[in-house]
Amino acid sequence: MKAAVTSQQKYAAYKWRLHRNVLIYVVLLLCLMGVMGWAEHQGLSRNLIGPIFLFSTVMIYALIGVSGRTANADEYYVAGRRIPAFYNGMATAADWMSAASFISLAGALYLQGFSGTGGQAGGLAYVMGWTGGFCLVALLIAPHLRAMNLYTLPDFFSQRFGGRWPRLLAAWAAILCSFTYVVAQIYGIGLIASRLTGVQFEIGILLGLGGVLLCSFLGGMRAITWTQVAQYIILLIAFLIPVSWLAYKQLGTPWAPLAYGSQTSKIAE
Repeated sequence: MKAAVTSQQKYAAYKWRLHRNVLIYVVLLLCLMGVMGWAEHQGLSRNLIGPIFLFSTVMIYALIGVSGRTANADEYYVAGRRIPAFYNGMATAADWMSAASFISLAGALYLQGFSGTGGQAGGLAYVMGWTGGFCLVALLIAPHLRAMNLYTLPDFFSQRFGGRWPRLLAAWAAILCSFTYVVAQIYGIGLIASRLTGVQFEIGILLGLGGVLLCSFLGGMRAITWTQVAQYIILLIAFLIPVSWLAYKQLGTPWAPLAYGSQTSKIAE
């Protein structure tokens, strides 16, 4: 009984440190944005603001990756299975709102519309397929991986169905899906880096991949989870600022969810 209480106290102290570190990160990020806004007001060129902000955020991710380094297999593959659900949700959301979603899916909705025309499936089909895949993995497979103390999908299918072929099929399916996803991610990384910094597209890809390698190679899933949490906060701010500003300019309220209904009716008209 005393051991259980001590374990709960340790976990409570661990969660308190996590909350404190995330709060410090948010404050530092807001300070960085404030400094960038002040520097722009003082005359700093916009051609420098983009590279500075990009470099700063990549360095934050790299710092998280280096500080999260581990040689423990359980920490490397599943982050020790002790990340609170709230932060796991943030990391999963950031993984969904990646370069492929942030650019490609938004662009598909803009160019093809929701329902599409002719031979085009429409942007909504990609969004639903993307989201549906996440939900299927999260609801049908991830709980079993945790319950069976496994790390990968091939391990799960090997134990669930037995034999060599289920394991090989799961491995090839994971490689195929990952390759398709990574190609879109790499292209998005190169596009963002080249637009913000002015470097060549190929150099932007190398810079982005170098940052990803530094974030993930040393710490595995432990480092990736916390870099995704940091990325989630940045993406959330990146979404909210322009939407809130547009809501304020058009309807006089910065609360975008309150203006959503009025804007939807205008779009329908």
